[in-house]
Amino acid sequence: MAAEELGRIEKPEPGPVLSKRKVYIIQLVSAIPGAPPEYDTLLKEYWDAVDRNVNQLEARAGIVTHIFHEAVFASGDLGLKLVAQVNQPGYSLVKGRMDAGATLEAFETDDLFSQVVDWGRCLQVGLMSRTVAEVVQEKYREAVEARIEKMSEALEEKIGESEAAVVIVSDTRGLRLPEGVEQFNVVPPELDRLARWTRDFSERAMAAMQAEAEAEAEAAQAGAAGGSGEEPRAADDGPKLWTPGAQAGRLPTTHTGARAPRSGPWRCTSTCRSARSGARTATSTLTPASIR
Repeated sequence: MAAEELGRIEKPEPGPVLSKRKVYIIQLVSAIPGAPPEYDTLLKEYWDAVDRNVNQLEARAGIVTHIFHEAVFASGDLGLKLVAQVNQPGYSLVKGRMDAGATLEAFETDDLFSQVVDWGRCLQVGLMSRTVAEVVQEKYREAVEARIEKMSEALEEKIGESEAAVVIVSDTRGLRLPEGVEQFNVVPPELDRLARWTRDFSERAMAAMQAEAEAEAEAAQAGAAGGSGEEPRAADDGPKLWTPGAQAGRLPTTHTGARAPRSGPWRCTSTCRSARSGARTATSTLTPASIR
């Protein structure tokens, strides 16, 4: 069944929709450490708009009874602690519906999620052997597929007839929804504004860094031509210009799709510590592909 986008669909008859299983798909966009205030403002506006849109959906299609959140492998209050670490801007949306009676479900399995993160790390280290790289790539693909299958099973098992669920994910590729479910994509205009701001900021930042590199190269050439004899200037270890890719090296991203993680100027990651173990790390993701 084709996905329906909020604000772009005709109002359905209450009877048929209320009697079916429903999923309200929400794009996961998280806070990024060190981001400019403009980003944080746009992010808050996005989650506020999502909350309002879900309220509208609940009024016409059904009250949310289940919540599924990417990177959350525990239910109830423990799962809510994970949400607070993975997605602080969306915390109030989840907490408010839990207070109204909805259940936060365990959407992930701890082991499979950790496998995806760890194999993704291996892919990012720059392997010399093609044979080893192919093995790691295959293991990553297998872990991603197993993870998606478990997430799909959770949706099938937990959402009952006529119930509605919120599903918060960074990417729906490969995710199998229950048969016959009514799918609503929550896509407020604020999401596009956030994507455009991220893209424009990245382009300006990359242009500024390129200009700085060219200026340094010209200065080095001029110094060599003048025979100044000065020692080469050490690399600046001071604060760097923030870009949406500045956090890229910290932890591989974990999409629901099987595409291997890649580093690059467009990738943003935010890292959280598992509330269960206090040792493992989970990842939430923002990329231009995921929010356009």
